[in-house]
Amino acid sequence: MMQFIRFALAVTVLAVTAPVQAQVYKCVDASGKTVYSQVPCPANTKSSSVRTAPPAPRPAPSAGADAKPAASTGPKTAAELEQEFRKRRTNQEEAAKKDQEKLAEAKDREENCRTARAQLAGLEGGTRQVRIDEKGERVFLDDSQVARETERMRKAAQDFCR
Repeated sequence: MMQFIRFALAVTVLAVTAPVQAQVYKCVDASGKTVYSQVPCPANTKSSSVRTAPPAPRPAPSAGADAKPAASTGPKTAAELEQEFRKRRTNQEEAAKKDQEKLAEAKDREENCRTARAQLAGLEGGTRQVRIDEKGERVFLDDSQVARETERMRKAAQDFCR
């Protein structure tokens, strides 16, 4: 029973370590003798790598409107990196500004909607309507004026409360 456990353990260890790939070096010494090793060859021998890790996948070139022909294949200079950074920051600031404008517009629209609905409710409430004229005196609205104001407030509420 103990031998079976040892055998099973050995098979398990071999099965687990088998898929592991290591770097393999081919070393040819001065006399022409070839030796394969997992450690780099000594300095006085000719060496080459036999097995390497698979290359990393390259990103596909984009064919979009922003695609630029590759002028140089080397790393970007500090000036190019700075220019890209400034462009990204400018784009982010513009996007944030647009978002703030949309928020302010939505807030104004909501306030106008609330005001129009409140005025419409007051006009439809059936009470006498009073306005202040240019001289600062109270003026009561007749039925036709109330009807015009009611229609105007309905239209305003409809426009603002979409």
